[in-house]
Amino acid sequence: MRVRILVISLLCILLGASQVAAQTSLIGTWKAGDKFSYVLEDKYSVSSDSQDSASLKQSLKLDTSWHVMTLALDGIAVVAVEIERVRFRADQTGIPAGWDELSFDSQNPMEPRNKQEMSTFAALTAFVGSQMAITINEKREVLKFELSKPLATHLEKDQTTLELAGFFGHMFTANGMQRRMTNWLIASPPKPVSRGETWRREQVSRYEDFFNCVDSYTLEGTVLWDGQTLMKIDVKTELKLPENEEGKQQAKIADQSGEGVVYFDERTGWVVDAALRQQVVQQGAFIKTSVDTTITSKLLASPKK
Repeated sequence: MRVRILVISLLCILLGASQVAAQTSLIGTWKAGDKFSYVLEDKYSVSSDSQDSASLKQSLKLDTSWHVMTLALDGIAVVAVEIERVRFRADQTGIPAGWDELSFDSQNPMEPRNKQEMSTFAALTAFVGSQMAITINEKREVLKFELSKPLATHLEKDQTTLELAGFFGHMFTANGMQRRMTNWLIASPPKPVSRGETWRREQVSRYEDFFNCVDSYTLEGTVLWDGQTLMKIDVKTELKLPENEEGKQQAKIADQSGEGVVYFDERTGWVVDAALRQQVVQQGAFIKTSVDTTITSKLLASPKK
């Protein structure tokens, strides 16, 4: 009888150990001096169904380098991020902008055809070589985001850039730059999770001040992806309209969907690939607006572990 009890106890211990082993914290393991590269792409489109219907589609792709400058004992890292290449494309209809399409690549610059292209190309060229400093902890919570002085001046004080922000939106704002650089970073769960478990995070969305978003993450488990063994995480996003000073919403969300997938390398603690898409239809008093955004990130190069 004692032998049987002992065997059962051992089985329970082994089973408990396997359950613990199956859990993960999905934390980032920074190392001072590490350098790696990401390609970040933001695709954005907006259209209205008003009498004078208009639409705008734009895509911004940034080749970025990341350098871990310092690492504190509590796991908080300061990471310097530099934009090395800028690619941009825009198509529009129904907007009196003086152009129908724009295309720009900082590595293969073209001569602008008109004043509007000249302004846009100059503003995009100023991104190349621009730097940011991100203070981030091992749970990938951004504690501080600083633009270099030239980039801050370009985004916050340059009159041409401010005018472009009025047309293209968050692509030419300081807040938009921060969200483009960091919103794809998954939030670590508050405690270790197992396959099938879900955790949530609320943050300001990629639509700047128009919506907040609640991201729900579900751990799908270990998969073989692109020749690597990675953790797959499914993402669902719900957008919420902020309330005005009277506690009322100026408009309402008529329809929405948001989903994505993230592949995470437990060995290095880095996101290897992420794709997040949000679609929303906003109903105002006289107009219905449809917005579609996709953000992707892909790790290109990283130090060996």
